[in-house]
Amino acid sequence: MITFIHAADLHLDTPFSGLERTSKELASKLREAPFESLANIVDKAIAEGVDFVLLAGDLYNTEHINIKAQSLFVEQLERLNQAEIPVFLTRGNHDYLTEDTKTLSLPLPNNVFTYTAEVTTHQITTKNNQRVAVTGFSYDSKWIFERKIEEYPTRQSNVDLQIGMLHGSLDRLETTEATYAPFTINELQSKQYDYWALGHIHKRQQISANPLAIYPGNIQGLHKNETGPKGAMLVKWSPREITTEFFKTAPVVWQNIKVDISGIERLSELLKTVQGEIKANEQSEDVLIHLKLEATEDIDEGLVSTIQGLDFPDQLTRQLGLKNHWFVQVELRLIETSERVALGKMHPEIWQEVVQKTQKKSVFDEKTANVFQQIPARYLIKEDDESYREEMIQRAIEKIQMK
Repeated sequence: MITFIHAADLHLDTPFSGLERTSKELASKLREAPFESLANIVDKAIAEGVDFVLLAGDLYNTEHINIKAQSLFVEQLERLNQAEIPVFLTRGNHDYLTEDTKTLSLPLPNNVFTYTAEVTTHQITTKNNQRVAVTGFSYDSKWIFERKIEEYPTRQSNVDLQIGMLHGSLDRLETTEATYAPFTINELQSKQYDYWALGHIHKRQQISANPLAIYPGNIQGLHKNETGPKGAMLVKWSPREITTEFFKTAPVVWQNIKVDISGIERLSELLKTVQGEIKANEQSEDVLIHLKLEATEDIDEGLVSTIQGLDFPDQLTRQLGLKNHWFVQVELRLIETSERVALGKMHPEIWQEVVQKTQKKSVFDEKTANVFQQIPARYLIKEDDESYREEMIQRAIEKIQMK
């Protein structure tokens, strides 16, 4: 039997800068979480005595890797080295190879096999004298649109197990990640490999049973849309069968909770209702909560004002006093009553066209320039990405409906 761990999308140096305005302690906790998750993966590898570890791309969050992140990463690789466990690693679209990679990277332990921009195969012989071939490549630019799968050789006849590492996108897979190094199931099948260790997609999923091809997801949720447990796959292979087991490693999980507060008139009632929902969703890990409150439009205006206060998430965390739970965002959505007709229903096609147009960065920047000039910098989210713009637009729509 051959046993190995497959992990991907470590994003070790993610800044999580947007949480500073909520809690510096929380931001610090989350910045350390990917490293703690990696340490948990190494713990599992050593405890299971695996034959090797696969790290399928996006080890770091950026191509400009700081020395602290490198040092912590190398420390974990050295633990595997001491345990005589080989590591195969590729670079992805976030941490792609650059000229600085050659000059500013710390040396890696001797147990590590790294991949260049060319599709390459490395072979090892396990302690049980079984031969394993692992084929893969590293990104050398932020965007790779060509079908790198075409460069993968067919299965080698002189090995017991052939694995393909591929940081890329399955054609027509619905995902929030960009489409890079695309491939199809038929293309995977044509290579006749035993296992495909995929990376890039942060949602854990098996996309094929024959050959077995798995996205393990990232090892730590990076934002509110990456909810639930995060970790890696423990894979056991024999000539007769292959089994997989997901194991949790992330010390922090994101959770979306929706609560109907229609009919609630007092803040104390709201706190009790929310507390009941949280207890029903208790977890052992630290939990970062995105709370969505829903109410009819006749909700008390004073209560609305309190909920929309900048410090409400932090005060909600304090007042409920729940262990290892943190409210990072609270949204209030008002459900329109029969006497109000939403703009979207009056002119649905025009409304949708306006919303889609506003989501474009150039239009969004133009329409919000005057607004953001009046807001102190400490309250602004530094990363202006598509999900941020969508969130701001949704908040604006909710404000319109509340008038």
